[in-house]
Amino acid sequence: MSLKKKIIPLVFLVFALTLVGCGDDIPADTKAENTVQNDVVEESDSLYTNDERGISISPNMEWQFESESKSDNLNIVLKHNKLKAIVSSVSPTRSFEDIKKELMKGSGDVAVLSDEADYLSYQSKLKKAVRTDVYFREHNDEQNVIMIFMSSSENYQENQEKIESLVSHTELN
Repeated sequence: MSLKKKIIPLVFLVFALTLVGCGDDIPADTKAENTVQNDVVEESDSLYTNDERGISISPNMEWQFESESKSDNLNIVLKHNKLKAIVSSVSPTRSFEDIKKELMKGSGDVAVLSDEADYLSYQSKLKKAVRTDVYFREHNDEQNVIMIFMSSSENYQENQEKIESLVSHTELN
């Protein structure tokens, strides 16, 4: 058998495997994320539920579950058009004052709009400013919860109702 006859089937096999592997337009990570999203939605009538962490978010104002990551802390990303929300668990040993300092340090040049015991609001000093609202909620002996909302400053007024709705629809059990 000549070298040409040995290589042609091998090249054909590699080509066929490549076609099969690339035939699906959805990347594997997206499939897994969609599966998680579907599982979360099908478990109950809630937008998101995590019994282990004691967090439940009821459907409201067309907020959509985007992703979840678990490590020592839980991080949930939700979206409503261009408005983003991150719900994170944090250790109860970390005070909200420490969390505020860390957020401000990592945000660059910002103007603080409001700084309260359980709420922080600041805005970047960029041309297209981003407004960030941070809500702190004590939960239990194992974790507290922060909710971070990011939207363009110019759209904040129309997004404020959506932010307040998500905060009020988040239950800590």
